[in-house]
Amino acid sequence: ANRERPEVEKTIGLFVGTLVLRTDLSGAPSFCELLRRAREVCLGAYAHQLAPFEMIVQELAPRRDLHRHPLFQVMLVLQNTPSRAPAPAGLSLEPVESENDAAQFDLSLYLRERGGRLIGYFEYSTDLFDRATIERTADHFHNLLGSIVADPDQSIATLRLLSAAEEKQLLVEWNDTAAHYPTNSSIHALFEAQAGRTPDAVALERDDKQITYRELNSRANRLARELESLGVGPDRRAGVLAERSLETTVAILAILKAGGAYVALDPHYPREWLAFMLADSGAEVLLAQRNFAGYFPDWSGTTVLIDDLLRGPPRSAVNLRTGTDSQSAAYVIYTSGSTGVPKGVVALHRGALNRFAWMWKTYPFGPREKICQKTSLSFVDSVWEIFGALLQGVPVVSVPEAIAKDPRLL
Repeated sequence: ANRERPEVEKTIGLFVGTLVLRTDLSGAPSFCELLRRAREVCLGAYAHQLAPFEMIVQELAPRRDLHRHPLFQVMLVLQNTPSRAPAPAGLSLEPVESENDAAQFDLSLYLRERGGRLIGYFEYSTDLFDRATIERTADHFHNLLGSIVADPDQSIATLRLLSAAEEKQLLVEWNDTAAHYPTNSSIHALFEAQAGRTPDAVALERDDKQITYRELNSRANRLARELESLGVGPDRRAGVLAERSLETTVAILAILKAGGAYVALDPHYPREWLAFMLADSGAEVLLAQRNFAGYFPDWSGTTVLIDDLLRGPPRSAVNLRTGTDSQSAAYVIYTSGSTGVPKGVVALHRGALNRFAWMWKTYPFGPREKICQKTSLSFVDSVWEIFGALLQGVPVVSVPEAIAKDPRLL
């Protein structure tokens, strides 16, 4: 204890466990200021200590639950009464400790002064805590007290709970998650490399249709040049309003090849919501299936129909060079909007490739495996379903919406 600050020594055990945890850290008062506030609160409580417990419960009217105390579940007790009572003449008294068979509250800490020190024990519900948790809590409480005594004037936001070993484990050992992945590439560049390795392998399947990596790459290149002429490029976005199909995958890949980011628009979403996302994203080009082309009559951008993309002659096309890198935007997916207006989340190529590399290592593809592309484009797992497979030479099977919703057909 700091002998120059007796008020700290006398009150530290009583207040730190309850009030530090209940104080808003945004103001970050010093511990001495916290003690001043605590003293005022406690003196106010002592002035009403004779109030019947039943009346307090009646006035507060808490929601009753047989599993817990109605007013509080954690208690801190400081036993600071003299340890030895005067012995009557002719009698010898010896204190006997008694133990409860069950915890009265979820968690209690009992402290007492003995020989200029505070000693104590925890009492806890074994339905909620195990021994290791309570031992760790005791160590943290001890660290906290030591941090306070070392500098009572410091902000409570800087008080230390963890030991040096725990901090090292948390910040260094558990955070040592560095992994190698393509940090200087892009999704479409890695696809082009895979197409060069396996040009004749099947890339996409739908019903009885198949297209190879060479065909997919060629058709995406041709469409990418058309999009480039319409202004799609780095830092530009293009909407994709389509159900899952071979043409939809070509369209998404073409946007990336042109250097842009695709904005996922699920046609099954409310039309007003889709119109908001299209306008909010700033997309000036929309790639859509024919039956959705008239969704936005007031929109002034350019619409490109994707239904006939696979019917043209399968001639070769040269890969584009747009300056896209790992820090470029790859796609924009909007939140659900359940708490207000939907917000667009811009994802970079680097983040997607990081996820792919982790999945390839954790859940590697096996020989002759295929991947089922059944997730809405407006949900982030669709990115993995399409490109997590294509970048590994694995065929992607595009599943129609009706089949995706029927477990037996799926």
